[in-house]
Amino acid sequence: MKRKYQQCLTTILVLLAAMPAIAAETAARQDDSMTLVYLFLATCGLIIVLQLLPVFTLVYGLIKGIFGKRQEQQKPLPVKNR
Repeated sequence: MKRKYQQCLTTILVLLAAMPAIAAETAARQDDSMTLVYLFLATCGLIIVLQLLPVFTLVYGLIKGIFGKRQEQQKPLPVKNR
């Protein structure tokens, strides 16, 4: 138990020592993309998703038809002629 405690403590100390280096690396990154670029990419993604909706409904219907319960066909009732 003592060994496990020492390993956990060592891991936490190593991670805390590396924290400033990780923070400095991400802070130096600059994002020059504009909001319109993200809006354009979101619109493209929305178009792709909307194009795939009929495919998903078709696949759902096929799977439901293959694995769904089969209903027995009912015999047609005789029709009385007037």
